[in-house]
Amino acid sequence: MVAKYLIRFTLRAVLSCHKILQYRKFLLILSNFPPLKQDSITLKSPICMKKWIFLLLLFPLTCVAQTYQYLGVEDGLSNRRVYCIQKDRTGYMWFLTHEGIDRYNGKSFKRYKLMDGDTEVNSLLNLNWLYINQDGVLWEIGKKGKIFRYDQVHDRFELVYKLPIENFRDLPAPVSFAWLDKNNHIWLCNEETIFLYNTETDQVCPIKNEIKEEITDIEQIDESHYFIGTEMGIHYAKLENDTLELINCDKLENVKFQVSDLHFDRKAGKLFIGTFLRGIFVYDMSLKSVVQPKNNLNDITINKFKPLNKKELLIATDGGGVHKMNTETFRMDPYIITDYNSNNSMNGNSINDIYVDDEERIWLANYPIGVTVQNNRYSSYKWIKHSIGNKQSLINDQVNAIIEDRDGDLWFATNNGISFFNSKTGQWRSVLSSFDKSQENKSHIFLTLCEVAPGTIWAGGYSSGAYQIDKKSFSVSYFMPPLYTQTSMRPDKYIRDIRMDSQGYIWSGGFYNLKRIHLKTQDVRLYPGLNSITAIVEKDDKSMWIGSATGLYLLDKESGKWERIKLPVESTYIYSLYQAKNGSLYIGTSGSGLLIYDFNKKLFTHYHSENCALISNNIYTILSDADEEILMGTETGLTSFYPQEKKFHNWTEDMGLMTTHFNALAGVLRKNNNFIFGSSDGAVEFHKDMKLPRNYSSKMIFSDFKLFYQTVYPGDENSPLKESINDTKVLKLKYNQNIFSLQVSSINYDYPSNILYSWKLEGFYTEWSKPSSENTIRYTNLAPGAYTLKVRTISNEDKRIVLEERSLDIIIAQPFWLTFWAMLLYAGILSLIAAILLRIFILRKQRKVSDEKIHFFINTAHDIRTPLTLIKAPLEELREKEALSKEGVSNMNTALRNVNALLRLTTNLINFERADVYSSELYISEHEINTFMNEIFNAFQQYANIKHINFTYESNFKYMNVWFDKEKMESIFKNIISNALKYTPENGNVQIFVSETTDSWSVEVRDTGIGIPASEQNKLFKLHFRGSNTVNSKVTGSGIGLMLVWKLVRLHKGKINLSSVENQGSVIKITFPKNSKLYRKAHLATPGKQQRQEIKTISDVPPPSPEIYETVQKKKNADHQRILIVEDNDELRTYLSQTLSDDYTIQVCSNGKEALIIIPEYKPELVISDIMMPEMRGDELCKAIKNNIETSHIPVILLTALNNEKDILSGLNTGADKYVVKPFNIGILKANISNLLANRALLRSKYASLEEEEEEEHDEDCINCSQDIDWKFIANVKKNIEDNIDNPALTVDVLCSLMGMSRTSFYNKLRALTDQSPGDYIRLIRLKRAVRLLKEDIHSITEIAEMTGFSDAKYFREVFKKHYNVSPSQYFKEKKAVNKKEGEKEE
Repeated sequence: MVAKYLIRFTLRAVLSCHKILQYRKFLLILSNFPPLKQDSITLKSPICMKKWIFLLLLFPLTCVAQTYQYLGVEDGLSNRRVYCIQKDRTGYMWFLTHEGIDRYNGKSFKRYKLMDGDTEVNSLLNLNWLYINQDGVLWEIGKKGKIFRYDQVHDRFELVYKLPIENFRDLPAPVSFAWLDKNNHIWLCNEETIFLYNTETDQVCPIKNEIKEEITDIEQIDESHYFIGTEMGIHYAKLENDTLELINCDKLENVKFQVSDLHFDRKAGKLFIGTFLRGIFVYDMSLKSVVQPKNNLNDITINKFKPLNKKELLIATDGGGVHKMNTETFRMDPYIITDYNSNNSMNGNSINDIYVDDEERIWLANYPIGVTVQNNRYSSYKWIKHSIGNKQSLINDQVNAIIEDRDGDLWFATNNGISFFNSKTGQWRSVLSSFDKSQENKSHIFLTLCEVAPGTIWAGGYSSGAYQIDKKSFSVSYFMPPLYTQTSMRPDKYIRDIRMDSQGYIWSGGFYNLKRIHLKTQDVRLYPGLNSITAIVEKDDKSMWIGSATGLYLLDKESGKWERIKLPVESTYIYSLYQAKNGSLYIGTSGSGLLIYDFNKKLFTHYHSENCALISNNIYTILSDADEEILMGTETGLTSFYPQEKKFHNWTEDMGLMTTHFNALAGVLRKNNNFIFGSSDGAVEFHKDMKLPRNYSSKMIFSDFKLFYQTVYPGDENSPLKESINDTKVLKLKYNQNIFSLQVSSINYDYPSNILYSWKLEGFYTEWSKPSSENTIRYTNLAPGAYTLKVRTISNEDKRIVLEERSLDIIIAQPFWLTFWAMLLYAGILSLIAAILLRIFILRKQRKVSDEKIHFFINTAHDIRTPLTLIKAPLEELREKEALSKEGVSNMNTALRNVNALLRLTTNLINFERADVYSSELYISEHEINTFMNEIFNAFQQYANIKHINFTYESNFKYMNVWFDKEKMESIFKNIISNALKYTPENGNVQIFVSETTDSWSVEVRDTGIGIPASEQNKLFKLHFRGSNTVNSKVTGSGIGLMLVWKLVRLHKGKINLSSVENQGSVIKITFPKNSKLYRKAHLATPGKQQRQEIKTISDVPPPSPEIYETVQKKKNADHQRILIVEDNDELRTYLSQTLSDDYTIQVCSNGKEALIIIPEYKPELVISDIMMPEMRGDELCKAIKNNIETSHIPVILLTALNNEKDILSGLNTGADKYVVKPFNIGILKANISNLLANRALLRSKYASLEEEEEEEHDEDCINCSQDIDWKFIANVKKNIEDNIDNPALTVDVLCSLMGMSRTSFYNKLRALTDQSPGDYIRLIRLKRAVRLLKEDIHSITEIAEMTGFSDAKYFREVFKKHYNVSPSQYFKEKKAVNKKEGEKEE
């Protein structure tokens, strides 16, 4: 008997392994033992056993099985040894494993730790039982007596009770069995004591174990009566008043067996008893009898009973799988049993626990796999695979092609030859594999199969030809197309597809060629231009569809002409083709999804994973039966397309499909209406009418609520949750709790990858988010208010289908500063601010009106300067030219003085606007103060003499350098001295005294003028201030100057002091620091190439008398020089034209645009232009002239009424040669014109100079003039001539080409700059080089002529003599004699 049990246990261990060879080997060993008698079968002799084993070995691996799903460690399960399975009210599945507790939602696992304080107690003795009570609370109990309760609110297990360990120091496992009854008591049992833990009160009551046996299971009959199973049998007991009383039951107590599990059927009144190796017993309470059903499982331990329905009971065993028993007839049948010959069947027989849910799923704790789920909603299918060492199986799992021959037998092309399956006998056979010795050195990878004749199969793969297999003899021959064709055909690297058309022709498509082969005649026709063939389909009897790596082609069979069909996708690689009965062509692409081509309408319909439920954009195989359903193989599963509904449905790994990576063109529809698809892991076969369920149970769950990225639970400090976030209907948050997130998930055990999530927050955004697998909803910085979060689960197959929708109201409270009283306060503050702003607005508006008036007067002042010019200039000219009487001269001088007074008034108006801008920045440089002050003193000396004022200057030092802004310092002292002179009467005194101390220097201006009233002295430096005692004074002023003085002194970090006595005089002392570091923020003034033109600053100094200017000397020139006058004022333009016409040829125009048209034709030698003109301003005209190579040499004088420094500098920066401010003195203007023209003549002479001794000086000028456009032009001309000086072909046209200019433009430019023609200039440069070569005394005259580009020596001598008045040889002798004399003198 012991040997018998030993054999059976060994068999059970072997069956638990997944190695078929070991299993078969053990069966062979078992055949040598004596026969074993069983209820179901008797093996009468070893010979019978051997026959039975032989039949098992021949059984092919294509068995049909239910759809199973396996959950293991690789899926997230904490350990493959699972003890208990439970399902809570929410829908989560719970698994108690060898390492902890796992929760599963159909997609992912979450592991929970059991903590005793800070210690993790996930050990074997603490992980034993898992129960759910009537309230849905989950309890975990261990053999060490620790009880854990699942806290759903905080999502954790809490230790609520543990047995006092000091009472059980000798027992490592003080609890032999734990159980939860319907009275909310947890039983902690050992042989001596039963501890009853009340789950409602947390009280523990120990009672004496009257049985005194180790309890193994308990079943509750009613509120107080129990069946208790032990290691010795079963007892009937009553628990009342904390006392366990045994009730005598002869029938039960007389049966002795080791109880492993109990199940009580209350309606039938039957107790089902599972035992250890004794099978099943049934106790009928009504009959008071114990029976053992027939076909009992005597040699297998019963682990668990679980009702399947009202009449059937599932029995989980240890090693025998799951059996099903009828509770009325006690008939028992195997239900879920391991079949190692089937690849997709049950994969283990050791079942620790079993759970049947409400949706026809059976959950099995299957060791050593983990958890196995049998889903009865899914149809069965065959999984055809290779079995190592078993010739009666597929030769290789990489199935590349499948066909069914005329006899209904199957052929599989694999990576290791061809497998043949006889459908009638179920036998397998292989050819062309690596096991075939005749094929050892050849490729065994085959990609396509075709039955070209009854019993004749062609196989193509990684060779240039096809293998022909004879079905009867399984002989193989090789067919090489190039051997049978007259044309030169390049051998293919591989054959991808072989098809036979309706006319019996065989089509072979490979890497390089598309061929049509006639089997009988062996004629081969090549279709050039088509290569990289991937799929071939016959369109009709005249044409073929050809798919390739480069796209789709329609081929005419007879003519050989083909048309490329342009695909509306980026990736044109075609994997598969299928033509439906209605003519539509289904095109499976690489990366671009499915294309449906309507040939008649020339239209494409494009389906891809973004616009439909297609699970992949790689469509490898397309099959169909009656075009009502199109089946497609992808790398992630199978997809069904229903053309009428235009819907896709998928079959994936989630839904029990064991292999999902299908291969290209690997599929066939059999005569028995079964589809077979080849994959990288075998092949799957299923009936064409197999329907997968489309209704999936799904439940949306909210979890993991976070505030500021930290998970919070109800009861936590500042937590807004009163219950779990999943049970919360309204979420109320404080104003500062506006950054939060939560996770949404779905409990879905059928098709979890089909779930997508979309949400929107009403009150924040009205649009739904794009459906995706992202399940974290996060919002930041939400404003206070009321919102509604709506979340949807959406089908990935059809995004129009909403599977479930939930909502959560969210209220973010207003902060205290947004309450009603706060708003009232804010309203008052805003009213006050509004009043202030209104006041500011009114003041600004008034200021704006005032500024507009000021701008009006300033603009008027600008306009006045032009008529002042027309008044002043003729008067000055009249005074100079006409002989006037003494009275006439007096009247003329009176008029000029009033013109100058009017000019000063307009200057004051203009300067009024620029006072702030002028006094904002410093441009400092170092100056000697005595020299500087003497210049200012001398400027006012003439005016002081006119007023008979004693004007003196003194200093207490001889020499001192200080840093300041020269222009602004001039403005300071000219204003101070000007005021002192203006308001000092005749015969008065004005003294200037400059002194220094250790760290400062100062200037004191003392006068004996009218003084300033004491009450007004503090207003002296305010804008527009004028003393009350100056009202009746003849001296005028704007009051701007002293305000500007104060600002400029402050800008220089100086101080200004005033001491004044009315009618006695004033003393103004200005002190400045010596330390230049105080001017850190100042700009350092850098001088330009020429001394910057001195610009007059703001002052009230009367202008010098016009008599100081000498009359311009008229230039006597028979050929008057040309001047262009550009002025929009007709009178001023006419005046200037008349005044200058005696000395120059004048051309006039009224704006810059006209001037740009006139200049190229008129070619003026000087341009006089106003700045403020319509169409084009004068400064823009100047810039255009100076930037044009053809006109850049023309001097430009700008006339303008804009007299401030910024405008003057801007005009000079555009390239203007002079800047004359209106009103101007006509004599000064004429002098500027004469000087500019004279300078231009000197510059022409300099540019044209070719004397040798000027070369070095000229080179230095080159450095200084490197930025001048005219100098660059001359330098470029010289360089081009000198680079080609020895070339006689260097003509004017060649030089113009080198310069990139037209001949006319080049001639005019060079003539204007050098006063020479281009031909003469080239000749002079050649002569200059000749003179240099003569001085070197190295070359002969002929050689020099050739080196300087002259055509012959005679012409060279003539030109040289004509220019230098001597021949080249005579010039050389004279120079040599001169050099000799100079040498003798030096000696």
